[in-house]
Amino acid sequence: MTMTATQPANTPTFLKNEPWGIWAGILFVIATLVTAIVTMGLPGLVLVMVPAALGMLALLCFIVFG
Repeated sequence: MTMTATQPANTPTFLKNEPWGIWAGILFVIATLVTAIVTMGLPGLVLVMVPAALGMLALLCFIVFG
């Protein structure tokens, strides 16, 4: 009786090429916004989003202007 080596399950190529870090970042931002709204209401959303928007603007300036 001979046994053949089993092939590992091939994952689809679209899962290998997925930017998982970006998806994790998006999920983190959404969870942070929901937590801010639930705990502090609308002022909490403003408290979280204003620094986030300024940080994104600074990051965009670093990307555009080097």
